[in-house]
Amino acid sequence: MNEPRLPAVFDGAAPDALADEVVWERVQIGAGDEVADVVGVAASHVEIIETAITGARFTSARLLGLRIADGRWTNTDASGLLADGASFVRVELVGCRMSGIDLAGARLTDVRFVDCRLDEANLRMVKGARVRFEGCDLRGAERIDAKLPGAALVDCDLSATELSGVDLSGGRITGSTVDTVKGASSLRGVTIDPLQVLPLGARLLGELDVVVDE
Repeated sequence: MNEPRLPAVFDGAAPDALADEVVWERVQIGAGDEVADVVGVAASHVEIIETAITGARFTSARLLGLRIADGRWTNTDASGLLADGASFVRVELVGCRMSGIDLAGARLTDVRFVDCRLDEANLRMVKGARVRFEGCDLRGAERIDAKLPGAALVDCDLSATELSGVDLSGGRITGSTVDTVKGASSLRGVTIDPLQVLPLGARLLGELDVVVDE
């Protein structure tokens, strides 16, 4: 996985408030900055490049055509963010609240989610390469028809996560809660650890209508 290429010095001009086709580039944005609170903002074709964001609020924003390249987001609230069709390239998200985020049809390349809340997230038809989830809450998330070959899910809560039609071939699921996952039969070609065998096996038997009876 390729890490974000962040500058040693954030020397970009002070960013404008988010609006159509605004570009944030080579800037460091903290919770105290005026532009850090974009709750409910609607804008299209926004680009955020080589930028570090901490403690910002993107809650319920509508950012269609969003492009993020070489970014690190920390402790940022993107709950309810509508960003279907977004493009994330070399992005790291740490400790972010992203409950109910809509990333349907997004393209993710070299993206790492660490200790993020992604419960009820819409990840339908997401396509990606080298995507990793660590310690994330993915309860109730929908990944129907997502194409994420080689993805890793480590110590995540996948309770009631919908995986129908997902492609995680060559990927790995370890240390995660999978006993109520939906669409377990889609996990063809995935490597799991021994502790995942019984709960996933039970889900597979249930989906195949297999009855265990002495």
